[in-house]
Amino acid sequence: MQHLQNMKVMIKVMLIVCHCGGSSSDTTRQLSVLVGADVTLGCLFDKLSRLVEWSALTVEWNVVDTHAEKSVVYTFEDGRAHVNREGSEVDRMRLRQSDASLQLHNVTVGDEGLYSCRIITPVVYTETTSLEVLARPSVLLPEKAAVTEGEEKTIQCDVAGFYPEKLAVTWLTLNGSRAVLAGLSPLSRVCTEMATHNADGTFSIRSGITMHSAAVKGGEMSLMCQVEHKTYSRPYTTSVTLTVQAPPQPAYSDVTLIALTSVTSLLLVSAAIGGALLLYAHLCKAPPSVSEISKPSIIYAQGGALCCAGGDLSDQACLLSDCEHHTSVLTVCLSVSEDRTRYLCEVLCRGQSITRGTTVRVKVEPSFLQITSIPQIPKVERSLVLCCRLENFYPQEVDLEWSRNDGEPVCGVTHFGPFSDHTQLYSLWSKIQLLMAREDERAVYSCRVYHSSFPAPGYKDALYHINTQGTPPDVMFIDCEPPCPLLGGDCTLQLCLKDFCPEDVSVTWTKDGEEDRGSRFRCRVEHSAQQQPEERLFTLPLTHSLLSIQPAEP
Repeated sequence: MQHLQNMKVMIKVMLIVCHCGGSSSDTTRQLSVLVGADVTLGCLFDKLSRLVEWSALTVEWNVVDTHAEKSVVYTFEDGRAHVNREGSEVDRMRLRQSDASLQLHNVTVGDEGLYSCRIITPVVYTETTSLEVLARPSVLLPEKAAVTEGEEKTIQCDVAGFYPEKLAVTWLTLNGSRAVLAGLSPLSRVCTEMATHNADGTFSIRSGITMHSAAVKGGEMSLMCQVEHKTYSRPYTTSVTLTVQAPPQPAYSDVTLIALTSVTSLLLVSAAIGGALLLYAHLCKAPPSVSEISKPSIIYAQGGALCCAGGDLSDQACLLSDCEHHTSVLTVCLSVSEDRTRYLCEVLCRGQSITRGTTVRVKVEPSFLQITSIPQIPKVERSLVLCCRLENFYPQEVDLEWSRNDGEPVCGVTHFGPFSDHTQLYSLWSKIQLLMAREDERAVYSCRVYHSSFPAPGYKDALYHINTQGTPPDVMFIDCEPPCPLLGGDCTLQLCLKDFCPEDVSVTWTKDGEEDRGSRFRCRVEHSAQQQPEERLFTLPLTHSLLSIQPAEP
């Protein structure tokens, strides 16, 4: 199919897991922001006809990140704000003016995702914003370099701190006033490494060009490192001047050099012997200081057994040393069967033995945390059972707290478990049962789980929005397969929908523009339980041209 101008597909999807009037915005707003900047995600709802008490107003901000993980960013309930992402806030004065916009300070790469704003006044209003985070690369290249006549010289162009990962580095040479591609002749070559992932989520890359002195015409030439990235409106270029220098001439005769080398060697040997004697005398008087064993605050099970079974693990350790300090590092891969294993580090020095020990506690974060309902579509004046499922966690100690957004107490909580399986992982179910009343519609139930495998603040929330129309789908991001399509090849765009009920859903694909290259594809999802249709966008790379685009089969 050459062009997908307006393809609408009705699909039915088998339900795998089910979650369980107002107004809404019709489109998903698109925002881009640089790392380190502040950004405001707009959420304007219908002006209140009367002054609403804080206890009757609920604001929820959620985000689905680029790994399709959903998390709570900010909530405002019962007149109190609950901040899960440090540096996020909703202005209370503006909230009184029907403005629940979320402010994010000092944006990081991890903040990228699809944000959803949900307001209950008790009229329900929802709005979505897709936040794209960008980091502009820093490019480091020396201004001048020299190559010795008859030899080669490698010049490095370091590009650091950029996001997203897609980036191109090109080397050029100036031929008069015209720039030509470098590295094509036998006298020069270009080597660009793969991008490395930095701790802050950004990427870095190094590209080097090696030039032989014979390639430098006239004794001097200008080399340019050109970088293309989404944060640049046009390629960024920086240059280095490469000059050819004559080989160094020996300043002394061979006999003189031999004599100087002999004298220097004798002096160095004498100094080394004297220094060793002084160091020995000092160490004999000062016993070594040995620290306690340090380890990560949370140690996650990696699956499998210990890399080296019990006993002496010295050959598995790595010793790092400088002039004054020695650090021994032991890396192990742990499973839950190694929980509470005791490790000892013994230091032997001048006939003395110093031992430090530590006990390792292994954790496994739950692989599944969700609230489901029976029936899947709640009905007024009928029984509704909500079940919070927590699966595959370790250790078994866990606490659960049920709550409701309007502050009404949650009664009749029943726990089943924790119970373990053959892998020594635990699971737990917790349920509540209520008789659905008209005022329960649009209520939000929360199950807060406390477990030692969760990073600070030490808990995670599972939410269930009572909706008599069903459960709206979780709409993921559009993926392209292959990720980098080849010129003249095919690619498949696919969008994953999950956890919805009833099973009927409408999916519409449209494309902006006539050409595939650089086109923006739009996928619109409509479901009876949604307050508004949801849209996802995908733009094909400008550097590739595709002969045909195929939507993924449902």
